[in-house]
Amino acid sequence: MGVVIKVRIPTCYDKPGTSQLVQSAQSDSLVSIVLPTIHEVDLFRCFHPVYFHIQMLWELVLLGEALVVMAPSPAESSDTVLALVSCISPLRYCSDFRPYFTIHDSEFKEYTTRTQAPPSVILGVTNPFFAKTLQHWPHIIRIGDMKQAGETAKQMKVKKLKNLKTLDSKPGVYTAYKPYLNKDEEIIKQLQKKHTEVEAVDLVLKLKDKMTQAEREQLPVRPGTLSKLRAHIEAVILALPEDLQGILHTPSTP
Repeated sequence: MGVVIKVRIPTCYDKPGTSQLVQSAQSDSLVSIVLPTIHEVDLFRCFHPVYFHIQMLWELVLLGEALVVMAPSPAESSDTVLALVSCISPLRYCSDFRPYFTIHDSEFKEYTTRTQAPPSVILGVTNPFFAKTLQHWPHIIRIGDMKQAGETAKQMKVKKLKNLKTLDSKPGVYTAYKPYLNKDEEIIKQLQKKHTEVEAVDLVLKLKDKMTQAEREQLPVRPGTLSKLRAHIEAVILALPEDLQGILHTPSTP
């Protein structure tokens, strides 16, 4: 495409959060883009239960507020923390974040003490013990099992911190924070619409692959069944925007 991009992977000797400016081959300008993580997180999946509160979470991350994510597994804890850090892109999150924090970490006493305010850090935890020891933190996100693609997650509510006392507390955003920005309902609707369209395209592509496989391998599928399936696929495609219709109507290359 006529553009040269130089990438530098940090070594163990580099100070976390620092970067080196790389001189562009096309001009004399200096360009530097720091990625918070090379692990690509599915933001839609991570934020699906908290769609309605995404602007408030964006503010909390942007302001460097102390935030805890309580999840049922290390994978869900890590993904949610990395999604929070990435949500303010292209701005860089300059505070500390721990995708999976345990009682064995050296900062355990510092983060759980009540004699001083919690530091500016985003923690991801799974141990139910933290529901008690981190109860004094100002902002806590407690999530349940993440839904797979195509499944609908129940929207979590904002609750008062005093309600987070027992180990079986329900999923929710526990905070007393009042957002500075008014909630933009239109952005939320656009996010939900785009996510639905992406899932529809993914479903159509998978169904087309299955049909091609059935015809190629001469699987015992009735012609009437294939005709009905084609009709359903066409109906789904026609309900999508014109640009996506053009992509899905393009014959696939074997």
